[in-house]
Amino acid sequence: MSDKILIEIVENSLSLDNSATRIYQQLAQNAETLDLKQFWQSIAQENEEHAVYWNKLITWAGQGSLSKVFSNPQKILKEIELMQEKTEKLIKQCENVSDIKKAFALAFKLEFYLLNPAFETLLQYFNVFLNEKPLITHYDRHISKLFDSLYEYDLVTLELELLGETIHRLWQENRKMAIQNNYDPLTGILNRRGLFNAIEHLAHLAQRNANTVGIMMVDIDHFKNLNDTFGHQFGDGVLKYVATAINKTIRASDVLGRYGGEEFLVFLSAVQPEALYDVGEKIRLAVAAKNSDMGNVTISIGISFGKIKDNVNEAVKTLTRKADENLYHAKITGRNKVAI
Repeated sequence: MSDKILIEIVENSLSLDNSATRIYQQLAQNAETLDLKQFWQSIAQENEEHAVYWNKLITWAGQGSLSKVFSNPQKILKEIELMQEKTEKLIKQCENVSDIKKAFALAFKLEFYLLNPAFETLLQYFNVFLNEKPLITHYDRHISKLFDSLYEYDLVTLELELLGETIHRLWQENRKMAIQNNYDPLTGILNRRGLFNAIEHLAHLAQRNANTVGIMMVDIDHFKNLNDTFGHQFGDGVLKYVATAINKTIRASDVLGRYGGEEFLVFLSAVQPEALYDVGEKIRLAVAAKNSDMGNVTISIGISFGKIKDNVNEAVKTLTRKADENLYHAKITGRNKVAI
């Protein structure tokens, strides 16, 4: 049932984007100058480019890869359905609008309707898997272009300026909230929630392609002693240093997150089991390299690997437990080592 609702959420999001495109195309058709016509057409074209990403999300939702993205998908679906109703009314309102101020008022009204935090959450989900982050970049330009055009076309009234500033601020707040929900504010890497959302998607892909996956549990050695001796500010610096060192060492296709406290987890998809120990050693040596600010910081690593055969969530839990057991073995046998 949950996957079905998530498919509906993304399909309705695509439908909303398509409705927005229709509105901007209508505004372009009704525009009285070539310059303004080209402006609305450029906004409509940006919306059209989003379709490929919504379609990818629909595929992922059908594969069960989005099941943990929203805590209350039923509520999100109802909100998006209400947005659809309002957007359909806007389509009728803009049919004969040629007045430039009314056109911008309708455009801002449309963008206000589209300011649902669910959209930003889905965009941040893309942020994990697409290096170019195209949806986020396009939408940022999209909002800024509308706001800047108020001045370009000498349309600045108190009402339009206030509406434009409000929409821009709300979008920034939505983006900030989505980042806070999925990223660790100290290290900048995924937090536990964001990490396992990403792992679920990658684990489904690995299951479908019959790939072997690996999990690394990484723990900073004697971290409590470091905190007690040098203070929590120093400890925070160590956490950021270790996160950066791991991130620079793993592949772009691997996912790193803060598991909790001084523990990190790396999920590696499509791996060769015989290469995993060397990968762990590379990470360990990258962290252990002498650093003038951090001194001698070392880590212990526990690694597990296997194929995702049946229940994805249970398979990930089992691999995580095995990696944790190997991490414990690494620590009780001397620390600053890799156990697999």
